[in-house]
Amino acid sequence: MGTTQRYPVRVVVRGDEITVDFAGAPPQAARGGSNCTFGYTAAHTTYPLKCILSPAVPANAGSYRPFTVTAPEGSILNCTKPMAVNTRTRTGWYIAPNLFMALARAMPEHVQAFTGLPASLLAYGVGPDGRVYNDHLFQGGGQGAWARGDGKSALLWPTSAANTSVELFEARTPVLVLEKGLVADTGGAGRHRGGLGQVVRVRKLFHDGQPTLASLHPDGVLTRTPGLFGGRPGGPVRGVMLNPAGEVVQDYGIGALVTLSSTDEILELRLAGGAGYGDPLDRPVDEVQRDLDAGYVTADGAEHEYGCVVRGGGRIEPAATAALRARRRSRWHDDEPR
Repeated sequence: MGTTQRYPVRVVVRGDEITVDFAGAPPQAARGGSNCTFGYTAAHTTYPLKCILSPAVPANAGSYRPFTVTAPEGSILNCTKPMAVNTRTRTGWYIAPNLFMALARAMPEHVQAFTGLPASLLAYGVGPDGRVYNDHLFQGGGQGAWARGDGKSALLWPTSAANTSVELFEARTPVLVLEKGLVADTGGAGRHRGGLGQVVRVRKLFHDGQPTLASLHPDGVLTRTPGLFGGRPGGPVRGVMLNPAGEVVQDYGIGALVTLSSTDEILELRLAGGAGYGDPLDRPVDEVQRDLDAGYVTADGAEHEYGCVVRGGGRIEPAATAALRARRRSRWHDDEPR
């Protein structure tokens, strides 16, 4: 299953300069390719700072001159040659969320909660026509919420790529996409809700005796990153094999190379939703009702996460909701240490 790792970050502002120090980063990994070169680390550090501080200014060399980035040589964020870096995204994509959390109290209006990271399902093999195929179904999770709104659903971030078209993937591989859709209740609850995660299920198209190799590496299996200012984490991540009845027959943890031999073997990839921003009990009832109507939140989710009482017809009852929210706020206040 792998192990969790922490990437401490210290942001120091002096005049018109900002230094970001990653002292204490884990040592470089001997295998697995999750190491980052220093240039890669610096790029993923300065990019979100540029977006926060001068979003309306076109990027140029001067945009990044005020930033200094340091990371210990020989660490996973500044590896030495010739260490493997093939899966560096699984490390580098956590840099921006760490920065947002570090800056949240200083710049609450300019940061966003954790975004469910992208994941790819790579399929390759020899098709029934004898031709070699190799393609990947790249998908995004839910964007984190921020002070001014909800996160977008199924968004690839911080990479600039896009969700792979199902039609293109099916045209280029003998693989059938059985399902691709948003998952209710996976957007982290908050005054502003995180974007929803998604589920993708695939299987071999033909029972032709030819194996399909699938590289499955869901990102964020071991962690559920909390939201900001009381927001909740987004929905969980998993990569599993299902049987035709939808039962899990194998969980691949943080990833595996899977051999599909039969059309009865179904691969499922679930991507995380974005985390929420602010107290869920402060989310206006009409916004929760809108999410209910759209299928983004279930009746159980509305009550459990937002303190909204849903009656017949899927409508939120205002008086009962106000009473339930008041009881929850009172209980949380009573539980605070004195």
